[in-house]
Amino acid sequence: MDVKLEATNHLEQFSKAVNIFRDRALQILIFILYRITRRLVLTFQKFTWAVTGVERIRRDAARGLNFKQSAHVQEIFWKRKFLDHSVADPCHFITVHKGFRPPNCIFKPNVSLYCMTRKEAVFVEVKESDNVYKAKNSTCLYQNQYLLAVNVITLPLAAFHKMASDVGNPRVPVTWLGCTARSGSTLISQMMFRIPGMLVLAEPDAITTLGFLFKTKQIQQGEYNQLLASCVRLLCKPDDRFSAVFIKARPCTTSLLEDIIQVFPRFRYLFMYRNSMKSLMSNLSIFQQDPAPKALRFIMDNSILSTFLPFVRSHFYYYNVFLNEKKVSGVVPKKLDSVGIWTCAWAASVAQCAELRYKGYNIGSILYEDFMNNPRRSLSFLLQKLDVRAEHLGVAAEALKVDFNIGASHDPSMDPRRVIPSESRQEADNILKAYGLPKMGERLEISGLLKLE
Repeated sequence: MDVKLEATNHLEQFSKAVNIFRDRALQILIFILYRITRRLVLTFQKFTWAVTGVERIRRDAARGLNFKQSAHVQEIFWKRKFLDHSVADPCHFITVHKGFRPPNCIFKPNVSLYCMTRKEAVFVEVKESDNVYKAKNSTCLYQNQYLLAVNVITLPLAAFHKMASDVGNPRVPVTWLGCTARSGSTLISQMMFRIPGMLVLAEPDAITTLGFLFKTKQIQQGEYNQLLASCVRLLCKPDDRFSAVFIKARPCTTSLLEDIIQVFPRFRYLFMYRNSMKSLMSNLSIFQQDPAPKALRFIMDNSILSTFLPFVRSHFYYYNVFLNEKKVSGVVPKKLDSVGIWTCAWAASVAQCAELRYKGYNIGSILYEDFMNNPRRSLSFLLQKLDVRAEHLGVAAEALKVDFNIGASHDPSMDPRRVIPSESRQEADNILKAYGLPKMGERLEISGLLKLE
């Protein structure tokens, strides 16, 4: 009987493995088909848009000759991206021409800024019954935008700046939260989400994509500063439904804080981080929850596979560390495994915040472990600091009952000594030392740390 049961279990596990492999293979094949189709559609559109005059209108709008019809509306008929957390990009959509509208259409409540390209600002339009800011699909803005989008609206940069100038700086209080990955920042943003009249923008990728454009030298300093100001103004565009704005940026964009502070010195700025070891373990646990990240980690941690597939490490480092990185001796990105890259991401983000504090910028730091010692009391202190009325404490604290960030608290049974090989642990300590930070797992107090006791 036991032999039959054991054989049945093996068959079930084998069947499950085959199904996972089949689903992943289909996903890859469909993604490849999507990319081929998109290339064919773009090639065909170059011809049809030239013949029908669409390209001429787009060109005139870019030159400022047709401002009143400068918003190009395109209908989405297929969307696809390989990883859910990929940075927003127009290549995630295959679109067809729908028409041209006045640029003030971007002020509609169901239109929101999605990302930036070298020549255009990209907005997405959702159904009027949908709300990307309060959708149930995800806690991140860029994911809700991708999932709910029905139209893409592109605006030439000249028209983009004109609309941002008309809007001006935000007229309501704005709080900007920088963070490291897996730091509990999602919990904080969801607390703010529950406060009446609070607009929460969780990880707007217009800022992220702009940072990459500047860091890769596709735009110059002056243009970058102008675009950054316009991005923030249109992210916080006037909306009668909201009396305050709370922005949680992606962990990889901490380096942009200095530029944002210089343009918007009246914003309140916070930075949330977590013990380095706990942050690393939480990141590693996330890798085990989905086959794709699990496969990526396997490639990154295998010296032979990473030699033949070097782009996996490079890609992962680029989107998690590149914007915040400092050129420090002894850290070679191409040689880092998953532990090394996540350690670099944590160290680079924390080091950026510490440097801003050293320069005298007023950024309040929140350590996750301190906050969770007494979360309700910590929340009360935070709301008081942000001038949020105490009567909203109860509704904000409701977020403590929901696990929004699965994996934020890693499995206590996961022993770091077993999960992290000794050579990877030594590499992580060397990275932290290169960034001038304590060893893995040791407490770090950034200047400006909020005392939540």
